[in-house]
Amino acid sequence: MNVIEPAPLVHMSMSSDKKWLALCVNGEPVDKRSNGVSMAVAGTSQWVCNLNTGEAFPIAPEANSSWAGVWSPEGKTLAFFADIGGKARLWLWDSTNHSLHLAADLVVRPFFGFEKPIWTKDGKQIIVKSMPNTPINENDFYSNWEKSSPNTNISQRVKVFDTGNLSAQKVTEDLDNWADRYRAEISMITVENGLATTLCSGLRPVGMKLSTDGDYLAFTHCLGEENIDTQQNIFELWTCPLISSDTSEVKCVPSKIHMMYGLSFSWGNDNKSIYYTTNGPLSDGGLWVVNTSTNVSELLFQDKTNHLGHDFESPKVLQNEDVVMIAGGKLWYYSSTSEMLNPFPFPEERSIVAGFPITKDNRMVVQTHEPIEGRDGFWNINCVTGEANPILEEPKGHLPWFEGGAAYCDHMNETIAYLFQDVDLPPTIRVFDVASKSGTTITLSKLKTDTFGTSEIIRWKGEHQELRGALLLPKNSKGRVPAIIRVYPGSMQSTNVRLFGMSPSVCDNHQIFASYGYAVFLPDLPMKRTHEPAEEITKTIADAYEALIKHPNIDSERIGILGHSFGGYSTLVAITKLPHFKAAIVSSGIGNLISYYTQFDINSNLNYGSIEDGQFNIGATLWEERERYVRNSPLFEFHKIQTPVLITQGTRDHLCYAEAGPIFSSLNRLNKTAQLVLYDDEDHYQGTWRRENLEDYYERVLKWLDKYL
Repeated sequence: MNVIEPAPLVHMSMSSDKKWLALCVNGEPVDKRSNGVSMAVAGTSQWVCNLNTGEAFPIAPEANSSWAGVWSPEGKTLAFFADIGGKARLWLWDSTNHSLHLAADLVVRPFFGFEKPIWTKDGKQIIVKSMPNTPINENDFYSNWEKSSPNTNISQRVKVFDTGNLSAQKVTEDLDNWADRYRAEISMITVENGLATTLCSGLRPVGMKLSTDGDYLAFTHCLGEENIDTQQNIFELWTCPLISSDTSEVKCVPSKIHMMYGLSFSWGNDNKSIYYTTNGPLSDGGLWVVNTSTNVSELLFQDKTNHLGHDFESPKVLQNEDVVMIAGGKLWYYSSTSEMLNPFPFPEERSIVAGFPITKDNRMVVQTHEPIEGRDGFWNINCVTGEANPILEEPKGHLPWFEGGAAYCDHMNETIAYLFQDVDLPPTIRVFDVASKSGTTITLSKLKTDTFGTSEIIRWKGEHQELRGALLLPKNSKGRVPAIIRVYPGSMQSTNVRLFGMSPSVCDNHQIFASYGYAVFLPDLPMKRTHEPAEEITKTIADAYEALIKHPNIDSERIGILGHSFGGYSTLVAITKLPHFKAAIVSSGIGNLISYYTQFDINSNLNYGSIEDGQFNIGATLWEERERYVRNSPLFEFHKIQTPVLITQGTRDHLCYAEAGPIFSSLNRLNKTAQLVLYDDEDHYQGTWRRENLEDYYERVLKWLDKYL
């Protein structure tokens, strides 16, 4: 739990002189709320690393949360957010003398970690999202909801909900509730004097990008979810001039764009065209362009077989206005003259994970993944000729740049700074010089490694494809050892084989189990979305189990199963259908699709979408297919369970907190062996839990496994 790991979705930043790397690391969740610090970044810590000396350290240790550091154009000053003094504001750190000073006494209000400060081209101003002057709904911004005061006005304490036209009402509710997490002003701070100018107000900006010449800002404005039974977000695209005080020039260009995070857009070289791709369950996956002078949008390319949507990767525009995009593990080239889309030729066994900006000579560095041997790397691609050359590849795990895993700088000579890891190696920085193909390594975490296990890949034949699973074995294990299968159907977990502890998160580090003598198996569990999730889950888990027990070091009589959220539901399904498991851990699970489907909570969206068309994919309403809901609810077959079940639940989990009690009380009535552990004031995912509760959770899980395995 002392591993230093990158904070999710907070991008690294390398200074233009290549002397410094800014990275944001995860910290412990904080109980004290700071004004302007969202649930997405609470507890993070802004670090810098001297790339010459290898020294890495936090620059605002007095802050509860600090994040989103980005270097100035000349590379000397880091702008970042920190809640020093109890409110989030913009701070500046000088790399020449390590001094820290407040940029402006303005409360900032980004939600995600990728909503970083934006330096203007000349480095004289910084653009940020700031706190609105009008009252705002904060329920979905902070990680803890404040209780109403006894003196609260009656109109605020009484809440009224009407059914009416739910589809139309849902959009309205979203606008007034969860989408308000993005509500903010867009402000520009002058570095010299700390004065702030409001560029735009009254909207919900998310992604923000400067035009090529730096005169305009484009940003997405979140409208919320499109329909009640989908998980499709919709946005408007707006532009704002930076060199004019005329607020009438702040305008919406296209409206109702399908995106998930509002990030997949880029300016063209003419400073008036904006290219974007759509993504999400209702999106067309097409490439679009809008002329910001005429506000006319045009669909450039759409193909049902090649969906171009990506949550974080934007279209990248070449000098000739042709466009390259990363989608589906491939790099695509759209020709503005032929109006055709073609994939770049690339070795078939490698997928393209992410890409850095296009260089002036139309080259692009991409991050790649080769799944057979688990090799990650970087390649250099000429976007005009299509020539691709490897820069480096290694049997290690890399995180994409958009997950905070890499930074690239081509000023003077090319340098890549990235985090690499392996099952027994915590995230470590490497600074790689492309020309000399040499690098230096910088260790962040100080851990004892003598109990770390080793990993390997197990393969088996699925119904339509070869499947794989990542197996973590205890160090120096002799004979057959007990094993835990971690399940999350719909995911290809074998890709975690090169991650430290076979997990992207410290709170799920499976070396905890290996150090106590347990093997851990993470199988691929694809789903075909047949509207019968329980049947699919049972089949895929049964196949994975059979593949696991063939391993010579696994004791087939001592197999446990563990799952969180949808994985918790899947664990309950498995132990009602399969007699193999001797212990089960259900974390934030769902036992009854009927009660979950009809659950109502004022701080949470309704669950219709996730049940009908989302993760569970029942494909109908309860009243259309009542027996299907019963058939796919494990609770109705709890009488078949022979496996001891440990149930854990945070009491502030507004996704499925109401499920844990009925799961336990049903097992109790049936005289089954079960234990329910409630963690007061904790949320859905253990990654947000206080350390003492996370430690208690693992102590109880290990005791449960020791007792029954």
